[in-house]
Formats: sequence, C-alpha cells, structure tokens
Amino acid sequence: MLSGCGPQKVENSADEQVTLKWVFLGPGEQRDSQKVWDKFNEELANYLPNTTVDFECISSTDYAEKWKLASASQEDLDIVWHGWMIPYASEVKKGSYMELDELIDEYAPKIKEEIPEVIMDKQRVDGKLYSIPCMQQMVSYVTSLDFPIDLYEKYKDKINPEELSAFFSAKETMDKESWDKIEEYIKLLKDGGDLPRGVFGFQSHVEKGYEWISDPYKVKAKGDDYTPINLYRTPEYKTFVEVYADWFQKGYIRKDVLTAENVGTEDYDVKGGVNYLVGQGYMPTQSEIDTKKASGSTAYVKIPFDDNHYIPYMASASNTAISVNSKHPERAMQLMALMNTEEGKDLYNLLTFGIEGEHYTKVNENEIQPIGYTSQPTSESPYGQFRFATGNSFNGYEIYMEDKNPIYENEFIKKINEEAAPSKMRGFTLDTDPIKMELAQVTAVVGEYKKSLNSGAAADPMGLYEEFQQKLIAAGDDKIVEEIQRQIDEWRAGQAQ
Repeated sequence: MLSGCGPQKVENSADEQVTLKWVFLGPGEQRDSQKVWDKFNEELANYLPNTTVDFECISSTDYAEKWKLASASQEDLDIVWHGWMIPYASEVKKGSYMELDELIDEYAPKIKEEIPEVIMDKQRVDGKLYSIPCMQQMVSYVTSLDFPIDLYEKYKDKINPEELSAFFSAKETMDKESWDKIEEYIKLLKDGGDLPRGVFGFQSHVEKGYEWISDPYKVKAKGDDYTPINLYRTPEYKTFVEVYADWFQKGYIRKDVLTAENVGTEDYDVKGGVNYLVGQGYMPTQSEIDTKKASGSTAYVKIPFDDNHYIPYMASASNTAISVNSKHPERAMQLMALMNTEEGKDLYNLLTFGIEGEHYTKVNENEIQPIGYTSQPTSESPYGQFRFATGNSFNGYEIYMEDKNPIYENEFIKKINEEAAPSKMRGFTLDTDPIKMELAQVTAVVGEYKKSLNSGAAADPMGLYEEFQQKLIAAGDDKIVEEIQRQIDEWRAGQAQ
C-alpha cells in the first residue's frame, strides 16, 4: 500500500483480472454513460488493479421487475442496489444476498469508521449484515403545518411558529386537541376570505408517535408499549376520519376532492406537510420563494410537529449488497469500501456526477453546478446518477444553490443523523411469510376504503369507517397482529438474555 496525501492506492499486483457486474438504480442509460464508466474503470485501476466494472443503470419504474427476473435466473451479478420497492427481509431470507460481516472485517474495515453502527444495524436480519446503507438522511420524517408564504406574511401577527411547534411537539400522538388547534388557523383564513383552495395533506399526521413495523402495522415510537396495531384501527385514525368529515362539511376541503385529477399537485391555503427536518428553520429561503414564484407555485412556511428525530429500525431506503451469485465477493467488497469511504470520494463523484467540465462545473471545492439538470438527473441529461444510490453521499459534492436550505448540506444532515436516538425496535426483523396472504388481503381492503375516508367526502363517513373495520378483521387483521406480537415478544426475550 502507498501512504501519504490523498487516498491510499494499491500497487499493481499479479491478481487475476476481474470484471464486476454492478446493477444500480438511476435515470437509465444516458448519452455519456459509457464514456463516464470507461473513465471510472481507468481511474479504478489506481485503487484496485486488475479490476473493471460492467455497469447497468435501471430506472425506478423497471427496477423491481428486472431484479425479480435476474434473481430468478440466478444471473451472474456482483454488486446490486436494494431499495424501497423490494421487501428487504424477504429478499434476504430468499438467499439473494451474501452475509457481509466477515467480508467487511477482512476487506473493508474502514466502512465501520464512516457508517455509524446504529445505521449499519438497520441492514441486519437475524443479527447478520446483508447490505451497506447508502448514507443520506437516515432519521425519521417529521410532519408539519404549512402556510403559503404570502398568507403567512398577511397573518403573521396571529401565527407564532415557535409556540405552535412547541404545542404540537408536546403531543405524543394526534389527539382531538391537536386537530382543533389546526382548525383555529383554517377558520382564521376562511373568515378572512383566504381559503379558496382549501386544505390538503393531513392524512400522514395520523402516524405521529408511531413507528412502522410493516405498513400499515405500527408500534408506539416511544415508551415501553410494544403492542402492534393496524394504523387504521387506532383511536387516532378514527379521530382523523371524524375531523376530516367535519372539515369537509364546513367547506375547508374542496368538494370535488374525490374526482378532480389535480388533487395533491397544486398549492393549498393550509397544508399538512411531511419530510420536515428539525433544525432547518421555519421559513423558506429567499431563493426558494423566488424559484417557486417563477414557476407559478408558492413556497411554504413549515411548522414541525416534533422537536427531535429518531433513527427507524427498518431497513434503509437505499442500500448496496453483494449478490449470492457473485464469483468475486472479496473484490466487490473492496469496491464497495471505496464508494462508501473518504478514500474513494473521487471515484464516487466521478460515477455520480461525471467528468468535470463536461457534466458539471465546480463552484468551489464542495459545490458543483450540473450540466443538463438542476437537482435530479433524468434519462435526457448528458450524464448524472442518483447520489443516494451509488454510495455514501456525504463524501460527494453538493449541488450549488444560492441561499441554500440546510437540508441540502452534507454537514447539516450528518449532524441530524448523529443527534438522533436509535429506535427501540433496533435489531428486530419481521418475517412476513407466515402472514403474507393476510397482509395482501388487508392491503386490498385498505385500498378499497382509504381514499374515501381520507378525503372527508364520504356520504356516511362513520358508517363507512365501521364497515372498513369489519372488513379489516375479516381479511385477517387479528391474525397479523397476533403473529407480529409473537415475533416481537420472541425478539425481546432474546434481547434480555
């Protein structure tokens, strides 16, 4: 090994020539994909001699189906992306991925220095590691109460973001008092003649205080209650149905909510937001306000409903694994180490953003301006990959924005991750095989009733709600809860030993 400034590089050796097949999520093949990938292989020789990579970039619409076919045919793959559209524990139990603990210890120990144990543990099944999380935002999302900036400016003497945030953060879950507090501001705007577009987007607020086990099954995120429950059978969901039906009757929700084609895609006078990051500030930046206005839209003032985050136990949304069919797992792990540690950040940036001067221009040492796109690359871009799918995004460039919101800054997100507490379910893995039929049946029932109940527009909302409850029970809800509880109890007993 050579040491000194910059990344450590491997001297040429007599190792056999190896070509690794790497399949990952992205915008699909672009004009300059092969040019960049050839350049990547040229640079890779300085780090891993006698190693080249055959890349395949698959779009999100095709990924699940292509992976299913590749897995069924036992295709010779080495490095594979795993993400939200493929059930993680089920894929592991099928034997699709290799165990990684020993490979990391021998070939990639630096990964453990850059990826915290609490985040790495999200990828464990039955205590064993099967993939590397692509580092990005790893904390729980926070819901929010959102006001368009122009309406906030008009009513700001009656809206105190700090006081409202403190009020909602003190609530463990969404009780009736929380909904009443929101309604105070809806009524304020309506009485002032400023509610023509109405209210939208508070359905996800029902999840406040709960953590997913397997949607729609949850447990309380805090405390010693480990009882699983279907979100649609919680007291909070019943309260939500009652509140939304009342709001619909009062004219807070558009009358054509069930039939209009653009529901959810336009601006609203009061909105329930998600994905808020604690600490980013309530106000949109001026550049965000200007950009939204230029596009005919509006920026929102966001008031968060929680004052802290936790790191959910469930597998990360974007990960890299080694296929069980890999013939060169040692070399694959060495490459994964480069893509997830500072040592290989130049390779990460090359694969993700392309060649300087052709696919991006450097603004400073940390920020770039892509050529052909502004934030997320598409198949029409000359080149660019999804930074969350190629490795540790914290070792990559940031995309330059004037007056940048902190949510786009690597150091801010890293700090949020570091300050978050781990889930009380850390280390648990649900095996859905014993209840897969019932889960499918419950999912079908939810799909049948959710839209009407979540709109507030049902003719007989509480009658429909009761019918929904009975359909869930008939679909096997009680059996699912019983099985999840059995597995949780078994896991907790093992933790106590």
